[in-house]
Amino acid sequence: MDKVTASDTVGGWCRFVALGLSTVFVLCAAAAVVIAYKGSVAPDFLSFWAAGRLVADGQQALVYDIARHHAVEASAVPSASLLPFPYPPFVLPLLVPFGILPFWIAFAAWLVMTAALYLAVTRQRIEIRFSLAQAGAAANFITGQNGFLTSAMFISGTRLLSSRPFLAGAVLGLLSFKPQLSILLPLALLAGREWRAIGGGIASSLALFGLGLLLSGVAGYSSFLSILPRFSQWLSVGRWPWGELASTLALLSWFGVAKPIALAVQACVAFGGAALTARAWALKSEQRVEILAAATLLVPPYLFTYDSLLLTLPLAWLARKQEQRREFVAVWILALLPVIAYFRPFPNTIPLAAMLALWALHRGRAAADAADAAPTKYKPGPRRRATDQRFLVPTRSASA
Repeated sequence: MDKVTASDTVGGWCRFVALGLSTVFVLCAAAAVVIAYKGSVAPDFLSFWAAGRLVADGQQALVYDIARHHAVEASAVPSASLLPFPYPPFVLPLLVPFGILPFWIAFAAWLVMTAALYLAVTRQRIEIRFSLAQAGAAANFITGQNGFLTSAMFISGTRLLSSRPFLAGAVLGLLSFKPQLSILLPLALLAGREWRAIGGGIASSLALFGLGLLLSGVAGYSSFLSILPRFSQWLSVGRWPWGELASTLALLSWFGVAKPIALAVQACVAFGGAALTARAWALKSEQRVEILAAATLLVPPYLFTYDSLLLTLPLAWLARKQEQRREFVAVWILALLPVIAYFRPFPNTIPLAAMLALWALHRGRAAADAADAAPTKYKPGPRRRATDQRFLVPTRSASA
């Protein structure tokens, strides 16, 4: 796919604003590193660092011991709140190199490396200024979460599907450590009959599971599973402000909708996104990957703003379509507004951005189908010789 340039459909003012916002968000990353150096505030990355430090010290059996894990966190940031490690054992080898480093240096290295990976896989689709001018980018820069990494896996894996399907599946299988972002992947690959990719995904997932067994054994997985209910409990009691969560459930809850109704709407939206994904992949739609990315953000009730960088894919698609410039701007703004929630109470509009993107992508698919189905009309062809009569050649109508 071609990268969006100044000559494309994105207006000059959009590009100017995106440059300013992306610059501000990068400066936020620098400020977050300074704060980490002072040890005054605990970003989410502190949980990753503490897990890596425990493994580096030969105490991998204590990674899921909440008290011990929190003690390591407090050694770097004394005021740290409870941040358990909610990822399976096979993630730990990735974190060991960071655990060896002092916390603030590890934090800076994590931000640079994961953001660079994300930009490397997105720069061919959309300008860097737009890939960073989103609330998801700001959230990852501030908290040190894994959104840059998961988005890079998702985008690079889906990009490889047409050329190296087994490798593509293997890359997508790495997302098994973040199951809420991979719920629709099996459905999409099955609907698209991507058998080699499915094989690659199964292979890499099993390899990761085996790596976790070698590192922590069955006890490690048992300990990991034992702390997951704590996160479900925190979600049910509203531990996180609804503005930080990026699901339909959270958006409705922010407006005071009763939980049973909010859950029912969440389920309906998730089902609709899954149905559109299955249809797009079964029909080999040109924008099936972008539809998958948008729908993925509508399925899980447990989702945060830092996960929303998957919207980079729909944004890149819409930015290339002259007739969908307004949709691009609307999705971009809705994907950006949740940044306000980090400074004052504000509803998280990520699900609205995903819904609008899904609608715009589906509309684009419907328009393409209509164009393909439009009848051809004939116009006279050129004269071959002076003595020849005109002959008819088929051509697309102007409206097609």
